[in-house]
Amino acid sequence: MSQEVTEIQPNTIIGEDYDGWINLSAWRGFESRNGFYGSKDSEKESDGTIKTHIIGESADSAHVLSQAQFNAIKFLKKNSELVRDSLLNGLLSDYPNAKEIYEDFMPEINSVEDYKNNLGVAFLHIMDSEKEGYAYIGFELGCSWDNEHGVGVMMHKDRVVKIGLAEESLNHWNCYHDNGTAEQEQMKWEKVYEQM
Repeated sequence: MSQEVTEIQPNTIIGEDYDGWINLSAWRGFESRNGFYGSKDSEKESDGTIKTHIIGESADSAHVLSQAQFNAIKFLKKNSELVRDSLLNGLLSDYPNAKEIYEDFMPEINSVEDYKNNLGVAFLHIMDSEKEGYAYIGFELGCSWDNEHGVGVMMHKDRVVKIGLAEESLNHWNCYHDNGTAEQEQMKWEKVYEQM
């Protein structure tokens, strides 16, 4: 199995994309969602082990684990219950919207505890964007009400940035809009298109 991401030190060359894992005790007992596209892979509950994808930060001609990514991973490991509770409370606040979209497919959810038997984390995405010294982390969740698209939650530390389909968990623009770099990033992309 690949390396636990908590063991990687800042400025370690990891390439553009690095796949590892992390164990977060706060997610033990939720659904095990390690199948294709976040599908259930077992009737057993998750042991808290989550596949983790790191987007290496460009440094000269290499891609490394940045200090902000290291900080975010350490924060998540130390505060996994706080982050989980914030994420689940965000989903609970968004429940009326989800119920309107999914109608009868959406299970009855009255508390954050009700999510335990209806979803699980399929992937964590450690983004290369940061704010105040901490990288953003996207949670890609498999869920009982949308087996194809799942749920995506972009987080900064213990704050929910965006909730939507699974794709929101790896959407760089969620980070850019939140950290105030969207205009700068848009200008970069426009220059790239002009050169094509």
